[in-house]
Amino acid sequence: MSPIRQFASVQTIEVDALEGLRDLEDAGGGWVAELATRSTTTTPQLGKWEIKVHEYYAQPAATQKLLDMASLDVEAWLAGKVSRKFAIATASAYTTGDGVGKPRGFASYATAATADSSRSWGVFEHVATGSSGSFGTDPNAIQKLLLLMSKLDDAHVPNAAFYMNRTTKWAVRSLTDASSAGKFVFIPSFVAGVPDTLLGAPVRVIPDMATYTTGDSLAIAYGDMAEAYQIVDGPGPRVLRDPFSSKPYVLFYTTAFFGGDVLNFNALKFLKFGSS
Repeated sequence: MSPIRQFASVQTIEVDALEGLRDLEDAGGGWVAELATRSTTTTPQLGKWEIKVHEYYAQPAATQKLLDMASLDVEAWLAGKVSRKFAIATASAYTTGDGVGKPRGFASYATAATADSSRSWGVFEHVATGSSGSFGTDPNAIQKLLLLMSKLDDAHVPNAAFYMNRTTKWAVRSLTDASSAGKFVFIPSFVAGVPDTLLGAPVRVIPDMATYTTGDSLAIAYGDMAEAYQIVDGPGPRVLRDPFSSKPYVLFYTTAFFGGDVLNFNALKFLKFGSS
């Protein structure tokens, strides 16, 4: 129910936030003759990041009579329903959440058509299709996808994959190259556990990503999600069974804590379905 958890990094904590150091810069240096003057070179800087966990709750109710007399295990059935709701809610937050009282989604950040070396931290790089809500005229789609792949740093390529929702995936399945035979660039998998591939890279489905027909949507991402996005699991889920506050109902007050945010804005690139 929360497929992004399969691809992102996941850390469990017992406090209210996960903290770490951002170390992405290199030290300066250069070749020098034996007696030449040595000037001070650039010094790499460390930055701190913090991902807080946020509370998500549910409080279904059932009468005591139903719990006592039902032929099925009502409490277990409700627990399953709540678990499903938690999974759906967190999957959405990890993708598009605004970070206000919930995790910040990877697709909620600003993007720019600028390289890693000249782009502000906190902004992803995008490649525009040049056509709002469309791949454009063939073979434009293939060219843009190849350009998108070329923007990713070599360090992130080994674990890189394409990410999109199912509607966008079905549109991608029809794309062909510019050869006379019009070969499909999407290769479906017929083996369980083996992903489909697009231009040689795995294709992963994340339902909460935007659909490509929406103007200026960031409908396709390419990169290493484990390097780009960090999920944090706090305490829970925990259930407080309360038969006193709302008689004749028994309340099942369920809480859990979840966090999520981007750690590396260079590890993921977007295909933007817009003019620029």
